[in-house]
Amino acid sequence: MGGFPVKYALYTIIVLFIILIIFLVIISVRYAGRVLYPNTRSYEEAKDNVTKQGYFPEAYIESLPYEKLDIRSPYGYIMKGRIYRNDSKKFVIIVHGITMNIYGALKYLPFFYEKGFNVVVFDQRNHGLTSGPNTTYGYFEKWDLRSITDHLFDHYGADISVGLHGESMGGAISVLNMAIDKRIDFGVIDCAFSDLPETLLMRFIEESHLNSKKMINFVNLFIKRKAGFSIEDVSPIREIPGIEKPILFIHGEKDTYVPSTTTKTMYAFKLHNKYLYLAKDGEHATSMATDPDQYDEELTRFLNVVYPKSDFKEAH
Repeated sequence: MGGFPVKYALYTIIVLFIILIIFLVIISVRYAGRVLYPNTRSYEEAKDNVTKQGYFPEAYIESLPYEKLDIRSPYGYIMKGRIYRNDSKKFVIIVHGITMNIYGALKYLPFFYEKGFNVVVFDQRNHGLTSGPNTTYGYFEKWDLRSITDHLFDHYGADISVGLHGESMGGAISVLNMAIDKRIDFGVIDCAFSDLPETLLMRFIEESHLNSKKMINFVNLFIKRKAGFSIEDVSPIREIPGIEKPILFIHGEKDTYVPSTTTKTMYAFKLHNKYLYLAKDGEHATSMATDPDQYDEELTRFLNVVYPKSDFKEAH
């Protein structure tokens, strides 16, 4: 009889442990699914979003001619995009952020197009009109971006100059791409995350109020199994010290989604050729919209450093 309470307690512990494991599995699977398959916006939804941010010259952008781009990813799907041509050897690829599409990139078009750049925008994998099995926050996307650069050099000559502008996830992807593609001449990195595990942990804590790195490790197991990559391998800040080309880091001081500390840290980790603009009223992905003139001034100053013979003027 005396052993019954002990056995009962042991069974209770085992049952509670099993329940805990089931709970962790359910939470991890759901969160991994949200990470890999974000709710992306349609073109109309994205256009409405950037319009509400405060600066999107729709009539001007819609009046510009463009050529359609259909570029095959190294992973088999076709990336859908556009190129807005100028009589120039300078190109910029604008890389949109999570859930967005080309309209998340087009809002920056005037700042480059009016300075004579050819502007390339495209839908990233699993976004917009581009298919693809999931979103990997740069692990596979950096190679997609390299394929677009390959296309530009193949079609417009070895003497062209290509730079990147990336917002949020697009900024992180741009950093990862600059680390593998030395042809890129500059980067404008706007409100990017610096380390995917840290970012996912921060978002998880905010949404669930559970502060658990072990939970993120659990989530990573499902991501590895489902998507074939580890979130540990998506860390722009680890790549920053090895990038020699100039980077203009931009972040809104009021950003609570991806705090400006991420950009400040990446700026500190870059050894040279680095520039920093902190938009005092900018929230996430709104540094440009809150003050387009100041954004243009900072960008123009930076581009004149990258291309000292060009003498770019502020225009957007």
